[in-house]
Amino acid sequence: MPSRYTISEGDFVLLIIDRKRRWIVRASRGKIFGSDKGVLDLGNLVGLEYGSTIKLSTGVEAEVHRPLLIDFVEKGFARATQVIYPKDAGFMIYLSGISSGSRVLEAGVGSGFLTAALANIVKPTGRVYAYEIRKEFLELALKNLRMLGLESYVELKLKDVREHIDERDLDAAFLDMPDPWNALDNLYNALRPSAPILFFFPTINQVEKLYQAIEEHGGFSDFKCYEMLLREYRVKTGMTRPSTRMIGHTGYIVFARKRSSKHIKS
Repeated sequence: MPSRYTISEGDFVLLIIDRKRRWIVRASRGKIFGSDKGVLDLGNLVGLEYGSTIKLSTGVEAEVHRPLLIDFVEKGFARATQVIYPKDAGFMIYLSGISSGSRVLEAGVGSGFLTAALANIVKPTGRVYAYEIRKEFLELALKNLRMLGLESYVELKLKDVREHIDERDLDAAFLDMPDPWNALDNLYNALRPSAPILFFFPTINQVEKLYQAIEEHGGFSDFKCYEMLLREYRVKTGMTRPSTRMIGHTGYIVFARKRSSKHIKS
């Protein structure tokens, strides 16, 4: 009887040879995986324990691990749009304060990278209401969510938050869209009092335009803007140094909270 520590037919597996050679594959009898370091019969993964090693046809060894959410984001998910990087998504989730059981709005689903992170946080009793105006993006997001078994925690909606939001008393909102200022009234009506709202922008001009719109709207306060930079280190005895490449500027994160009543500045 297979245990949760061993690989079963159909399981996703992270193969690691070195820093650059990392793949997510599926344990499947009769399927072959090929690389510049050799080929591997994916059926040979079945029955192995996660964390063990397996040899490719050339004798090169690969470690086999259970893939984490970040592995799917980096190596497994298909993408058709620019995505929110884990460094930004993680900080946005931390700022939002959401947890298991939270009811969350997302607008601008794209390829579903942030959707998956949100669903992973709010499960098993929470819900992500994910709005997107392009059907092909919703289909791709659903495909990615199914890889992780997270689709049951997300309600994908082919709708525009600028026109209407169905839900009420939501715990937080996450928006990755070019003009969220056109949805402020609908967002205000959908969120519970004091609920946080997070925006992601590629340009500082959008941040300024949102700030002006929020000031005029009067329903949100505690406006803050952040930029996250991430640098990995290459660790080796006597030779530890920053990695040659780093994930620098990717976008701007904006935070605000809903007021219990609108306050228009005079």
